[in-house]
Amino acid sequence: MRVWFNHWFSTAYHLINLIREGNRVHVIGSNKNGSAVYKLVCDEWYREPEKISADDYVDFCVNFCREHAVDIFVPRRNLTAIAQRLDDFGDVKVLIGRDAHLMKILDDKVATYEFIAAGGLGEIVPPYRIATNFDEFNEACDELKTANNRICYKLTADEGALTFRVIDDTIENITALHNMPNMKVTRAAAQKILSRYDFKIPVIVMPYLSGREISVDCLKTSRGNVIVPRFKVNHRFEEIKFDDAVMSIAEKILSLMNFDAPINIQFRMDAEKIFLLEINPRMSGGLQLSCLASGINIPDLAINQLLGVSKEWHYPEQKFCRVANIETPIIL
Repeated sequence: MRVWFNHWFSTAYHLINLIREGNRVHVIGSNKNGSAVYKLVCDEWYREPEKISADDYVDFCVNFCREHAVDIFVPRRNLTAIAQRLDDFGDVKVLIGRDAHLMKILDDKVATYEFIAAGGLGEIVPPYRIATNFDEFNEACDELKTANNRICYKLTADEGALTFRVIDDTIENITALHNMPNMKVTRAAAQKILSRYDFKIPVIVMPYLSGREISVDCLKTSRGNVIVPRFKVNHRFEEIKFDDAVMSIAEKILSLMNFDAPINIQFRMDAEKIFLLEINPRMSGGLQLSCLASGINIPDLAINQLLGVSKEWHYPEQKFCRVANIETPIIL
């Protein structure tokens, strides 16, 4: 069975190893970066085009599958464009949500919030404002600011939190001398940056939710929904906790979507209240932690489900487990 991973995160290294645990596969990898780390666990490796339109990229993928006799395609780059042209892939099995309209909704944070609220889950949507220009950004910050002025913002189309920033003026205090650099900026710095931005992609502004972040790895199966909540602790540890409230909300979200590929739901706590951050229609960058801690091999289940094979899976008896982040090896 020939499986192709196109341009993925470095943690695809672990996803490929998880698939190999239960399947005899020949893995083909590709990336814009010719030295991407998951090259180490691929049987074949190719360089992808860098600057290319979404539609031309799908053409590239269709031709690549044909030329390399791909049986299963596990995409990450240009997911929505691929979903819109699934018929072009013929007999190739593509591990992706087949509802292209839903994929497009999940591409946009605001559209996602509107979809979730329309589905009767408005209580988990955090307060937010959309800024389409610099003045609207400043007005949103003034309207939503908390007692400590901690506001956060990012582009409405974002992946991997690349554009996420927290406005926090306390980082100019002397106590910040001992704090590690992170995604915080002062209000003045944010204004300076965004005063030069064209807002072609709007900015979403929200109060900063100070509670724990929860990454929930999910998969719909014929034996029920796999739901593995992973609570972020720090850069070294995360905690797998089968929390009833989190799992109940995740179940409700999954019931709104016809999505039979792996999906990741991001929540954040504010005191005891759970808010939705985003929904990623793909395997998460930390999925291997959920799999190893729970004993549920989600990539293996998903690949076999794509082939029409329903594998058994079970939740562990232990409802809590602390797991260390697995470093991805690199060649220096």
